[in-house]
Amino acid sequence: MNGPSLFHDSGAYLALNLEPRPEDAYPTRRHAPAITIARQTGARGVSICTALHEKLESMHAKDPLRWKLFDSELSKEILKEHNLPAHLEKFIPDEAMSEYDGMINEIPGRHPSLWTLFKDTKETIGHLARTGHSILVGRGANFITRSMANVLNVRLIGSYEQRLKNICESMQLSEKMAQSLLKHEDHGRRSYVKQHYHADIDDPKHYDLVINTDHFGDNEVVQMLLSALPEETK
Repeated sequence: MNGPSLFHDSGAYLALNLEPRPEDAYPTRRHAPAITIARQTGARGVSICTALHEKLESMHAKDPLRWKLFDSELSKEILKEHNLPAHLEKFIPDEAMSEYDGMINEIPGRHPSLWTLFKDTKETIGHLARTGHSILVGRGANFITRSMANVLNVRLIGSYEQRLKNICESMQLSEKMAQSLLKHEDHGRRSYVKQHYHADIDDPKHYDLVINTDHFGDNEVVQMLLSALPEETK
């Protein structure tokens, strides 16, 4: 479930990064901290990420490396970094692609293959995480960054009943429409991780921290995340 993005000045942000390195080349290398957030639909991922970004920005207002939130705008950043046309954004979803879409996408001479777009996604997320001071939402970012000591990998979950209530209230949807959205998005994200990483998105061992948002307000969750973030080292 995507909300308004707080993504700004990505070009200047990425300009601070070093040259790309293979993922396995820096398993213990420390940088400015970063965080990945995987979320169940309706677990208040949008409001929590927004509150976390605002808090980190206020805490590090004088830092030349500003904190950035990469949520629904992450696909645009991927296209920008790899000089790809904007109409390809629909082929970089936060869910698994169907075989039909993949077949159409891979017509010779028309588009990069889905595998190429997935590789580009991994590369951009890796760049942002290595640079640090980034909040990366979705797209299996925790699997891409799992060898990076500067990254905190988080999963936000909640009961079906509470998540359904959150969707109805935040999006002003009927219960039937909210049920459909919750089922579609949860299935899509679960399928994306299974398709690309052969893993179960709900398996807690893939995360440093799993938080049930039924029991905590946004500010309480933010404080937990701030306490768990790795310290910045050079």
